[in-house]
Amino acid sequence: MVGSSIAVFWLAYTFGIHIMLVNIGIALSVLVPYLKYRAKKNNDQALLNFSYKLMRFYAATYGVAGVYATAFTVFLLSFYPNFLGVAGNIALMPFAIAILLIVVHFTAITTYYYGWNRFSDKAHNIAGIFLAISALLIPLGFRAVFAFLNTPKGLYFDGIVARLDLTEALTNPTLLPLYLKSVVAALTAGLILVTGYAAVKYYKISDDSYRNALKSVVDRGVPWALAGLGLMLILGLWYALSLRVVEYKFNNIFGPLGWKVGDGTVAYNLSWLLIIKLILYVAQVYLVYTAYTSIKKNGFLSQKDASNLLFAGMLALVTIVLGEYLNAFSQYPYFIADVTDPKVIQSIPPEVLPYLANVLNLTNVNTLATLTSVQVLTIGFMAFLSLATVYFFYIYFKEK
Repeated sequence: MVGSSIAVFWLAYTFGIHIMLVNIGIALSVLVPYLKYRAKKNNDQALLNFSYKLMRFYAATYGVAGVYATAFTVFLLSFYPNFLGVAGNIALMPFAIAILLIVVHFTAITTYYYGWNRFSDKAHNIAGIFLAISALLIPLGFRAVFAFLNTPKGLYFDGIVARLDLTEALTNPTLLPLYLKSVVAALTAGLILVTGYAAVKYYKISDDSYRNALKSVVDRGVPWALAGLGLMLILGLWYALSLRVVEYKFNNIFGPLGWKVGDGTVAYNLSWLLIIKLILYVAQVYLVYTAYTSIKKNGFLSQKDASNLLFAGMLALVTIVLGEYLNAFSQYPYFIADVTDPKVIQSIPPEVLPYLANVLNLTNVNTLATLTSVQVLTIGFMAFLSLATVYFFYIYFKEK
């Protein structure tokens, strides 16, 4: 159990930071091209400067997100080498799609960033569309993998050889709501964060043209952020309902609250994490709605409301991470939540079942990766990486 606790901690830590940065990136990949287009259309140099600063931030942090993704992969490979081998073989196509889109998106980032003031407006706008679409599609590949980990739809065995029917896998009942919920959450959280940052910055500068540009970002952004929060509630409910086919996971999340399926057995009570997430969601709605009413009543936010809006953006990112933890831990100790379903067990060849039962259990950790000497080195490395990340952002914002 100690080994699995260590594994879960490092996986959760690196994945959490990665998810925060990735969600900011998804939002900026849409917001930056839009703001730049508006700036050019209205000949607004101040708004153009603001959009360029956001793009620089995105380009700078994309690499940081990649570092934590690499760290997460290394931990997964170190603690669960057999699982990664099996998952990599079965879910090769969803992984390949995601990786291909990451390469495409990296190309889009470099093209858009270095094309700034070098390309014609039309060519740069096309690059911006390319940037946004590639960012929005990346989660589809990974969410296909997560949906497979909910319930292995499309998994078949030819003897002892596993194969995945990609077409059937893409019809996984949990895929579409999970993907749409993830994308809308990223866009909404990023929008709240950007509007909050713009509102706070509004009170820290004296340049009237720049203040007007920031005001336009806030005035337009806050209503859309409020709409995004409303849509998130609908999509969250849709995903919750889709999980009814995954009884083990559904009951761990909702069972203690009286909403059960199947035999109603609750193996691990994760309802407390859901409650925390919902409390943070309600706090965001309140803060964003307060900002919205302040704009309507007074023409703009008060300084206090501006700070609260920025705080709401930070809460939104934390809420997303808690949602990811809830989605992952609610199937503990299994990698595939539906592995307890008798129908799934019966579909697996008897000669393969013992091996898969061992591989798909999170408590079966590679003991070499949990050695004290290895963990001391790991703690030292991660402490250095964490401090370097904090220092990076400190220097970045200090210079701005």
